[in-house]
Amino acid sequence: MEYALIYANFDDPLQASKSHGLFRPYGLSILSESLKKKGFSGKTFLTKEEYSFFIRERPDSVRLIGVSATSFSRFEAIRIIKECRSIYPKALIVAGGCHFGSCAKDSIQNIPELDIVVRGDGEEAICELMFLSLGRKDIRYIRGITYRDPSGKITEQGEPLAVEELGGLDFMDSFYNPEEFQGNPLSDHMPIPSMNILAGRGCPYKCIFCSVNRVKNRMYPVETVIGTIERTTKKYGIKGVKFFDDSLTLNEDYMRQLCAGLIKRKLDIFWLCDSRANINLELIPLMYAAGCRFISVGLESGSPKIQKIISKNISNEGVLRFVKKCRQVGIRPYIFLMVGFPQENEQDLEMTLEFCRRLCRLGAIAGTAAALTIFPGTEVEQMARARGILPEGFSWSGPYEDNRNTAYGQFAHMPVYTELLTPELFRDFNQKLLEGYASGMPLKAFFVQAMENLRRKDLAWGEKMQLGKTVIFQRMKYFLKRE
Repeated sequence: MEYALIYANFDDPLQASKSHGLFRPYGLSILSESLKKKGFSGKTFLTKEEYSFFIRERPDSVRLIGVSATSFSRFEAIRIIKECRSIYPKALIVAGGCHFGSCAKDSIQNIPELDIVVRGDGEEAICELMFLSLGRKDIRYIRGITYRDPSGKITEQGEPLAVEELGGLDFMDSFYNPEEFQGNPLSDHMPIPSMNILAGRGCPYKCIFCSVNRVKNRMYPVETVIGTIERTTKKYGIKGVKFFDDSLTLNEDYMRQLCAGLIKRKLDIFWLCDSRANINLELIPLMYAAGCRFISVGLESGSPKIQKIISKNISNEGVLRFVKKCRQVGIRPYIFLMVGFPQENEQDLEMTLEFCRRLCRLGAIAGTAAALTIFPGTEVEQMARARGILPEGFSWSGPYEDNRNTAYGQFAHMPVYTELLTPELFRDFNQKLLEGYASGMPLKAFFVQAMENLRRKDLAWGEKMQLGKTVIFQRMKYFLKRE
């Protein structure tokens, strides 16, 4: 074994349920395929159990160790890096992925056990770093990396890498564990076992809270995506597909080809995706015909003032037209919301609530909002540092735990933007939002969802109970008014 690629998984399974469902991070598998094509041998370790096996076995042939993490699991990644350094003192230890790539200098400066951070797509860099670990490559000619030079100076070499032409997804044929599908329902409203897939990479938009934007959108070939879906769904006998792209619908021509291909193959699947609201609405009937039943769309705020501040580049009128068209053809839209933006006052929050009530009456799902969380490399992070919201000298790699963050539904180690937001305001907003959603939800629909959640031991059960309580309360208020 010449290389080991490790995903720093969560300590607490609850965290997985809070982060957009279950998603096997196949980025490392893509890197592994690139290394194998160059003739190198190694493995990916995507779970704690797999990593523990690697540590127990301690293969002495390992020359390169790669670690990937999210901001949520960054401390677990740092622990792994330190542990690997103590066991493999001569190995080249590399970190990558969205989190480390967005705070590369911080990571190199504050994690002495870490040698290099890869910024951007890693297929090219990981192969060159493998050659570096064998003494067959000069580090000065490797692009898209951050490292310490021999004098200890931190060097950023080249811009973040972006692969122009995405290749195949062949590794996915042996990627999944069949049991995972049962714990990965398509939706609460259609809880069928589902697979996950990314059809592309990148988002060109400039939302101030997002760390994965301002990157050219690139897509896997349509036939590659459809073929992967067909093989996986037939092999495991499942009918659900979750596209995890930040916005699957950015390229209209691509979407038309994808939908036409899915219709032609007659795969008998149902799928969901994320989308922006400002797409050609003629796509929506085609998406439904191809099996789309749910679309998540980021409204974030119903205040035009806030939409402008956060560079969302949408309008309430556009979102309204989008939701109406979705409901007309039979697609259920989920509305993503956040609170706590810079300059967001109670009037802005009330505008959001009123607009969401209107969307819910049309059949959209808008029952919860997240507090604005700070991520590395974002404009929100810059604001938080300048305005003292982040503590002085804050490092993404240093100790950080603030239990006040839990009052906003976030983990203590994830910083929340709290310039104007208070816990009371956050709770009150979400309660009113839930009441607006629940007022249009039939009791029968709630109980169907609740029984399914109980069957699959949904970790968000407490939230479902709160919804049920609110649904029943809203129904009682309705009947009392009639009397």
